[in-house]
Amino acid sequence: MLPMRAHLKDLVRVQNVAASRQGHLRLDKNENLVDLPEDVIEVLRDAITAEFVSAYPELDPLYERVARSIGQQRSNVFLVAGSDQAIKASFEVFVDPGDTVVLLSPTYAMFPVYCGMFQARRVDIRYPASLRLTAEDVLRPIVDLKPKLACIANPNSPTSTVLPHEALREIVRTADRQGTVILIDEAYHHYYPQTVINMIRECRHLVVTRTFSKALGLAAARVGFAAGHEQMIQALHRVRPMYEINAFGAKFAELILDRPWILESNVRAACEGKAWLEAELTRLGIRFVPSHANFMLIDAGGQERSKAIAQALQAKKILIGGGFEPPLDPFIRASIGPVEAMRRFLEAFASEALAAPPVVEERQN
Repeated sequence: MLPMRAHLKDLVRVQNVAASRQGHLRLDKNENLVDLPEDVIEVLRDAITAEFVSAYPELDPLYERVARSIGQQRSNVFLVAGSDQAIKASFEVFVDPGDTVVLLSPTYAMFPVYCGMFQARRVDIRYPASLRLTAEDVLRPIVDLKPKLACIANPNSPTSTVLPHEALREIVRTADRQGTVILIDEAYHHYYPQTVINMIRECRHLVVTRTFSKALGLAAARVGFAAGHEQMIQALHRVRPMYEINAFGAKFAELILDRPWILESNVRAACEGKAWLEAELTRLGIRFVPSHANFMLIDAGGQERSKAIAQALQAKKILIGGGFEPPLDPFIRASIGPVEAMRRFLEAFASEALAAPPVVEERQN
């Protein structure tokens, strides 16, 4: 037996899907569905010289671009290989074994994983069937338990819901006053422009994480960043690797930030697709959860039904999420993209969802 640390033996990690997703309509992982312009790919190809490949990454240009894009200083930014690395760094810096960490439930899958990895005492704020939380629902455990860390994804995944902006600001200020580190994950910020990033200078315990994987369309590059007060960023840098991200991801991110119309086009396509899909679902009488992100929860009639529909659509080369636990068990989850992609998805989904379920005949004894 390998001498594994005892608390890791029971830590369950889900393996990434081994089968190729290429050639499918990929609606299962909340990726951007608009292809990057070919001229951007060409610029990247031209940048990949022998010297570029053999040299270590030079990250200052991206640090400056990210800071400028969020209206902050370079000292307020920490580059990471996907925002989940910023989340891990926050646990690594601030959470000792046994410390209390408050999470929403359900939420981004890596939050509970890091609770297990760093031996935190996890306290869940559970969504009711309505999928609506109030400020009091979130404030109560933060005030009563005074956790070391509280993590809130806003918009949240997988619910696609948000906390009211003023309520979230109150939660951030309350946590900051009592010394709780509060991490606000804004992975879907570009689809929901309300943000608390402008609070990082007044609230030293605040960490805001963002990713280039969603609206910016760089899921393969694994680039993200944390924003915080200068003292917070200095603390997070204590656990950074030698180089925060690789040169290829950095170059991609620079190219995207230098071309803001790409982001605008991606968000516009998702908004148009969402408006079309909402209208058609309403027309068909299919219930859905209004979304503040680039994905939507759509009622499929129960957990087993959602699993069956996901399998049927996979056979048609359309990938969606399904088979969730309560309170999401009635739903499938589909990423949102251009109208044409939504039309293809809805045609396949409606043919399954609106069909009569199979009749199970009772056996005669």
